[in-house]
Amino acid sequence: MKNQIPPQIKGAESIAISKIDLETEQQAINHFELVKKRFLDVNSWEFFAGKEKAEFTLHGSTGILSLEKPQVGNYISIKIPLLHNPAEDGLDWVQVEVYEEEIKDHSEEIYMRLRPTSNPTLPSDKITHFLDSDATSNFIIRRENKTISAEVYARNEIPNTKDKTVLEKIRNKTVALGGMLLGSKIQWEGLTNGLIKGE
Repeated sequence: MKNQIPPQIKGAESIAISKIDLETEQQAINHFELVKKRFLDVNSWEFFAGKEKAEFTLHGSTGILSLEKPQVGNYISIKIPLLHNPAEDGLDWVQVEVYEEEIKDHSEEIYMRLRPTSNPTLPSDKITHFLDSDATSNFIIRRENKTISAEVYARNEIPNTKDKTVLEKIRNKTVALGGMLLGSKIQWEGLTNGLIKGE
């Protein structure tokens, strides 16, 4: 699979990688099925990342709740504990920009890229997220022989302050800067660790 993670050009970035080695390739194949099931169940990410972390909900292309696996054009709403978005429904929104799966003889990989977007349930096209639209969150789960990894690469993170109220600007800068300093890595490491752990 071609590496589609955008280059880091501006703002902050973070990387979270968790790995587990199994005794046999068959065990790794079996466990990867569990990891894949967890990853594709976006609505349960908070249970793997830790309940004190952000809450994620998958939505279809019109904003309606989805219980399916994510696909390009879907939306994900994010509810951040203690620092809810003061605009509209209190949520931050991202859209699935890329989703790819690849299976080879001794490896499997799923790649998904999310980008800040507007609230699909409203007519406005203003970005409803604490980061601007140049930021991306890039997720990879993969198995190579007996090794399974879950990886998140956050790129080009800059606070979203365009066309925002004073309260929104303060909140977005607070959340974004907190993520840039440490929070983003903690959030994603919680998720990657939870995705690959044993039953």
